[in-house]
Amino acid sequence: MCGIIGSNKYPITRNTLNKLSHRGPDERGLLSSYGDLNLGHTRLSIIGIEDGQQPMQLDKESISLTFNGEIYNYIELQDKLRAIGRETSTNSDTEVLLEYYSVFGIDRLLEDVNGMFAFVIHDKLHDTMLLVRDRLGIKPLFYAVENDGISFCSEITPLKDMLGIENLTIDPVAVSMYFNTFYIASPNTIWNEVRSLEPGQMLTYDLNTGKNELKTYWSLTPQPRDNHSLDEFDDLLKDAVRLRMRSDVPYGAYLSGGIDSSLVVKHMSSIANKCDTFTAEIKDKELNEKQYADKVAEAYNTNHTNIEVEYGEIKLSFLRKLARIFGQPFADSSIIPTYLISKKISESVAVALGGDGSDENFCGYNKYDHTSKSIQEKFFRNQDLSFLNDKYVNNTYDYMISKLPYQVEDPQEKMRLMDIRFFLEGDILQKVDRLSMANSLEVRVPFLDHRILEYANRLDYDLLFGELRKQVPKTILERDFDSDFVHRDKIGFMLNVDEWIHEFDSVINQTKMLQSDLFRVIFNIESIENSYLKFAILMFVLWYEENYE
Repeated sequence: MCGIIGSNKYPITRNTLNKLSHRGPDERGLLSSYGDLNLGHTRLSIIGIEDGQQPMQLDKESISLTFNGEIYNYIELQDKLRAIGRETSTNSDTEVLLEYYSVFGIDRLLEDVNGMFAFVIHDKLHDTMLLVRDRLGIKPLFYAVENDGISFCSEITPLKDMLGIENLTIDPVAVSMYFNTFYIASPNTIWNEVRSLEPGQMLTYDLNTGKNELKTYWSLTPQPRDNHSLDEFDDLLKDAVRLRMRSDVPYGAYLSGGIDSSLVVKHMSSIANKCDTFTAEIKDKELNEKQYADKVAEAYNTNHTNIEVEYGEIKLSFLRKLARIFGQPFADSSIIPTYLISKKISESVAVALGGDGSDENFCGYNKYDHTSKSIQEKFFRNQDLSFLNDKYVNNTYDYMISKLPYQVEDPQEKMRLMDIRFFLEGDILQKVDRLSMANSLEVRVPFLDHRILEYANRLDYDLLFGELRKQVPKTILERDFDSDFVHRDKIGFMLNVDEWIHEFDSVINQTKMLQSDLFRVIFNIESIENSYLKFAILMFVLWYEENYE
């Protein structure tokens, strides 16, 4: 797990790499690969600790790679290389990735690889750069294409610093999306000049002509809904967990006590003798699942640790730190406990498996219940943008619908596709990546193995959208726990914002941002009743002050 950066226009120095040191505290590498093209890398050593240094070169330096992520099936890919007489000289998944590209080409590589990744390959023979992001967007990759060059990075802030804040303009589509959903999903970022590569997408950049081409190499496609096999899901999940337990360093698991993390721990405990598990114990009776996590830990005989999360942790300096971590406005309130538990877990292990992705894939949220609300009402956290200047108000819903992998009439299927494409990538995965990497912790998500996504896309609608939400994973867990445990109401991983957000009203009311052209009028924050919208405005203020004041 690492941070990557590169440019054929701007210099990449050790000082530049320092801005990504949290993503990779173990090693740093720089490579001038071709003329003015510079590649940089910061490394968190997980696999191939002794011999996985990057950027890495191959075939007499004709191919160069800087890579963030993990290739879980690198051993199987290595066996395919050996079968044709191609040996690797290291134990690194990075070299396997390079060799596989060299032998089979990019299309075969992207078809065969199982992992979470963002990587950039420079191919001298074709004078091209390939920027690639994994199928679901687990790992980020931001880029900026200018008339005279291309730059890329795992995070936004180093790109902002290279381009210069004075050369960046705020993206109206991103602002509108943010205040509707409280996050910004790819391909948009807060700045027009910086884009985010979409999940399952590859950008090819010609170093001679400066031309670039975007290609989607993987996406969900409509399938016949004829699959009823629950055992197939259980087998797929167990194999996904097995692959994600490959590590040369200690690993553990997030354990909320909910369905998804419990299933992950179930399979981990069947593969390893005893695994470490960690629970965030939120000091709120309505949001605390400690008793359920304890029950799961006991059932599967794990080394279990409870981590207390209290409202007293929420100081303005802490929220400013979170704003800096994301590099653009982000306002899912669960960032607070997520950061704190990631920090604590990183003191014990370098890798943690989590249950993210199941709710989006198997319809686990309350919004999938049949109600009279529209999809837009269910999906958006806020629909009132009357406080924004008109030029920052866009039809976010139609925009999102237009970018779904395919169009459907069924409202639940449409909402599921929106969750996978936008909420998962823009909120859940962005949150997990930034906050785990801010603490030099790698998080792996078995439910986002692409085989499980493809499995769910063949599920009969009665299993996917029946009266019982998330029926498939719940049915599997019922083999180990009673019905009351499995079918209790879902508890979200968040803090009760109502309890503390008013403490920051003065921060919002006094900011110069309210006098910018972003807002229609200067408003009094006390007049806004939606506490989560208040939090979104606060996080936007802190981001704005970090960059413009």
